Amino acid sequence: MAHLTKNNPSFFNISIFIVMILCGFALYIIPLQSTSFYYDDYASVEYNPAITAIDIPKIFNAFNTRFLVGLSFALNYKWCALNPAGYRIVNLLIHCLNAFLIYLLIKSTLRLCSARKPVFSCRLEWPSFFASMLFLCHPIQTEPVNFITQRFVLMGSFFYMLTLYLYIQYRCRSQKKYMIAAVASAIAAMFCKEFVVTLPLMLTLYEFYFLGPLTKTWWKRCRRILPFFVIALIVPILLLRTPPEVIGAAKIADSHIMNHIDITRAPSDISRKQYFLTELNVVCTYVRLLFLPVNQNLDYDYPLANELDLKTALCGVFLLCLLALAAVTYKSHRIVSFGILWFFIALSVESSFIPIEDVINEYRLYLASAGFVLLLATLIYTIRMDVRKLNVLAAAILIGFSVLTFQRNEVWKDEVSLWNDVIHKSPHKARGYNDRGIAYYKQGQFDQAMADFNKAIELNPIFPQAFLDRGSIYMQQGRIPQAMADFSQAIAINPKYLEAYNNRSYFYTLTGHLTQALSDLDKIIEINPNYEGAYFNRGNIYFRLNDLDKAIADYTQAITLNPRFEKPYTNLIAIYYGLNEIEKAWDLVHKAQEAGCSVSPKLIQALKESSGRDKK
Repeated sequence: MAHLTKNNPSFFNISIFIVMILCGFALYIIPLQSTSFYYDDYASVEYNPAITAIDIPKIFNAFNTRFLVGLSFALNYKWCALNPAGYRIVNLLIHCLNAFLIYLLIKSTLRLCSARKPVFSCRLEWPSFFASMLFLCHPIQTEPVNFITQRFVLMGSFFYMLTLYLYIQYRCRSQKKYMIAAVASAIAAMFCKEFVVTLPLMLTLYEFYFLGPLTKTWWKRCRRILPFFVIALIVPILLLRTPPEVIGAAKIADSHIMNHIDITRAPSDISRKQYFLTELNVVCTYVRLLFLPVNQNLDYDYPLANELDLKTALCGVFLLCLLALAAVTYKSHRIVSFGILWFFIALSVESSFIPIEDVINEYRLYLASAGFVLLLATLIYTIRMDVRKLNVLAAAILIGFSVLTFQRNEVWKDEVSLWNDVIHKSPHKARGYNDRGIAYYKQGQFDQAMADFNKAIELNPIFPQAFLDRGSIYMQQGRIPQAMADFSQAIAINPKYLEAYNNRSYFYTLTGHLTQALSDLDKIIEINPNYEGAYFNRGNIYFRLNDLDKAIADYTQAITLNPRFEKPYTNLIAIYYGLNEIEKAWDLVHKAQEAGCSVSPKLIQALKESSGRDKK
């Protein structure tokens, strides 16, 4: 190993990365075979028209602060359409890249630290390799890898750590190309997920922990970090211009008040006090999950802390002790101190005073776990013991965590298995039942789906999605009054629930209540003016009412919003044909064909006969 490292470091690094990829695929082989999307994957990928083409403005409007991830989904769609395995393979490869970045980061950090004061009695590759493999194999990473939507976290962490690594190279080598690359990487990070706004703080911390001063004044050292603070402004600026058509998973800033966006909270009914007190308990749970990753859950039924009770106070004291430990070990065990602070900084956006609907999610630990693996590697490899025994201890830890990861991945083999696990661990939470009901519904098991939707409504009578989904079952069964009642109830609970308006308008149309159908479609367009399906459906009603001018306007708007939307072309061409406006009809045929949409051969033949031209 020493010979390879000294004489051919590139070959050694490539070998490390190949080992990580092989281990990653071995651990995640079961979920890679899954044919299911999960949870927010429906909105982010499966039913998201924004990713079906490389349309930059449309992707940007759909993902906003997470634009680069949306673009990666669009590229994924171009490669594998809606095959979930293709998306998970990309997630896994990014995870392996992140593990490799951690190897490079920790090795660089250990070298810088050892240059000041020898810390390890072994080669630095051993603790670096152990830490990176622990990051790769830790069971807590199963959620962001398997939950496709959380590529937000994977890519955000990648650019976050890449920026730090490039900045270290710039400070150590004094080559501007590294600084330019670090700035570019930081900008990319800001278009992945909002937690990356802590990047300038992490760079500042690293600068004063490990990088020797190249100048005599603090200001000149801080000046190097200043561009990154400016770059971090990208996130709040983008949140302030959140477009109405942004997908749910990227709809971060709260906008309860008309024309007002509050970027200091996500859509949530939890108060700041409740959220902060609850997060004291949650962060302690995160610490436990890092050291003892058992009883993992996709959807925790976590109690809110309304007051500073004994448990919450003890958790707060424990966290203060950790911060105090970071302070007192700054000089004597600087790596330990930095690992603790990395953990807190990485969690600071999502586990502080910014209320988020879900108070706990395992994927939020992804970046924070880098601080944990650095800390654990340091604690193990500073033990005064023969390095071979330390390597055996490290290998035992890796094997144990890998077994837990493989077992956890068995839960992710399909939707029903995943939600069975959630219901077993959170039996009093409605969402698990509702999402298992959706899985049963997609399999055509309507009785089981109905039972789960009923249970979800029983547990949470103000859960609009459960009413919408139960209404869909009634729709399948032809029970129109019950379906309409459920759709109306979903709207009563959430007056901005577009899917409920859309379903109800469909039934109004079927039953001939066109005025009510138009009213629902008008409401959809009022809430989201870029909902192309609503324009198409409203155009159909105007066509039935023989109001052709309004029908033409709505079909045209649907095509403008989505040039690949095939149905409006056909209807609009038919209208122009009926009005004997053959030139306009031919123009639309050509436009449709350029967009990759097919047009009925019978309709084209009719146009040829009317125009007397042999158009191809």
